[in-house]
Amino acid sequence: MFFSGRRKKKKDHDNIEDVVKKGTDEENLKGEISGNSESYEKKDDGIRKQMEQEMLTQDKPVTTGKTDAIRFVRNNCEAIAENERQIDEAKKEYEKVTSYLTDIQRIDMAREDEYREIKDICKSILTLTQERSKYKNRNLTISDAQMRKFEPFEDELVDEIKKMYNAQAYQDAIEGDIKNLKKEKDSLYSQRKEIIAKQNALKGMTKVLAVLIISLIVLLIVIYYATKTDMTLPYLGVVALAGVSAAMLVFESSKNRRDIILVERKINKAITLLNKVKIKYINNINVLDYNCNKFGVKNAKDFEEKWNEYCKMREYEKKFRENTEMLNANNENLVIMLKELGVKDADIWISRCEAIVDSREMVEIRHELNQRRQMLRERIENNEKLKEGIISQLDEMINAHPEIKGELLGIIKEYSNV
Repeated sequence: MFFSGRRKKKKDHDNIEDVVKKGTDEENLKGEISGNSESYEKKDDGIRKQMEQEMLTQDKPVTTGKTDAIRFVRNNCEAIAENERQIDEAKKEYEKVTSYLTDIQRIDMAREDEYREIKDICKSILTLTQERSKYKNRNLTISDAQMRKFEPFEDELVDEIKKMYNAQAYQDAIEGDIKNLKKEKDSLYSQRKEIIAKQNALKGMTKVLAVLIISLIVLLIVIYYATKTDMTLPYLGVVALAGVSAAMLVFESSKNRRDIILVERKINKAITLLNKVKIKYINNINVLDYNCNKFGVKNAKDFEEKWNEYCKMREYEKKFRENTEMLNANNENLVIMLKELGVKDADIWISRCEAIVDSREMVEIRHELNQRRQMLRERIENNEKLKEGIISQLDEMINAHPEIKGELLGIIKEYSNV
């Protein structure tokens, strides 16, 4: 009997999670699968990696006053809070995927007689399912593999489709924002360069004017001593010229200083906004890629089309329930047996019986789960890198403004307590 000897297996089951955590990713897949088709229509890999690296790099403000420093710290504290939320979300999903891998390990480590009995029930479930399929006159393109992907998440799929559409629209908006902000930043840098050039030109003009005034004064002195002519009016003219010229130069110089301060403030604002949008880009693209891989779709439109076909398929299945009782009985038995092995998510294996019967299908599922775990790890690592970069910039900002260090630390503490 299946239930006999389960206590003897308990110690083995208790150590499975450690086995999964230590090496299911690469060790279990090494040599089993040569590759997996891409599930989402991505940009060229090289360009995409370059963009992601750029998004992970935080631009620094040009100059910062007290107001700019406070705004900078507050914005970056908000960014850290968002990063921590993304990390927590990814870790929860990571635990789920790890739990699925642990369940696979428990099934693989079942005793021969236990596994044989589970396999027989799975074969019965598959046979009953195939018998029902014979009665279906369907003109649908959705595959059985896609059906199996959707079944565990059936109640969530409508919301997930809406989320994917929103995420794709949001991604387009983010890319547009990044493009516009980069243009704005480049334009402001050009303005700053022009103002600096004007200021340098004014300095040159000041030197030339000074030489000219001095030369005129010397000339008037020479004429006076040479001709003994009254040079009062020419002297006054030169002084007036010098005064008017100096006033104009001072006015233009002051205007340039005001303009460069204004432009640098605008540059700081553009950089702050660009940094925030970069973080949103990384988080959103990671979520999109992960969900496309998770549900086996290319994009939101493909998701919706497959979901419609999935719904039609489910509707057809409702019409053919002659063998429902037998199928349900087998399903219940399978769940009971799996729970006796310590499988936590036993219910999902009802839709994955083929994996228990066919080891190649089990390898595919394990590969998919490991791939999802790898994507989640990368997502967590990217957010951790972003967080470290932001914290480093916060430290630099606080060190750069010791006079308001207490106020800046107070802002950080305020967000830390939220």
